Amino acid sequence: MTMDKEQSLSFNTFQHTPLDELSVTECFERLKLISQKATYKDVSVWLGRNANDYANWKRSNKLPFAEIIRKLLQERISLNWFFAPGYTLHEPSYAYTQGDYVKSSVVEEERKRRIEFLKAHKKIEPLLKAYGLQDDEQCMTLMLDAYFSTTDKWMEKSQALELVAKALALKPAIQRITREEDES
Repeated sequence: MTMDKEQSLSFNTFQHTPLDELSVTECFERLKLISQKATYKDVSVWLGRNANDYANWKRSNKLPFAEIIRKLLQERISLNWFFAPGYTLHEPSYAYTQGDYVKSSVVEEERKRRIEFLKAHKKIEPLLKAYGLQDDEQCMTLMLDAYFSTTDKWMEKSQALELVAKALALKPAIQRITREEDES
């Protein structure tokens, strides 16, 4: 007798256990049904982990939620169905679109980075010119690194940038000695 996947995954298969009381064994029993695996070790591998990880999770009574959620979503299985079987959960009336995520996260973050880069460039450019370093890409990179790694707690950004510019403008000792010897 064979059951199709839909029959084997019916809501009647699970008894509801509150999420904070869900045991590793009970969760893995559910995962065995979904994955159609025979053993807990096979389910661990199905989750993308080592076959022996189940024993560690069982001993510590900690579920690998990140792996479980990632795999359920990859298999297109409802998290509500898996974690709250038999419950009808309402969904918010607003549904996010892909554009919402792009607008609010990536685009805003990129805008902030550009503004911060422009601020950095505005502070660095005059120092590079003042010390005769304006066309040196390596100097610009070092100055930008100094700008972005300085937090104004220990030393102000402007002071740190000034010191880095002075240091970059210094001629290495070997060049000074060679030049002094040439002059004498």
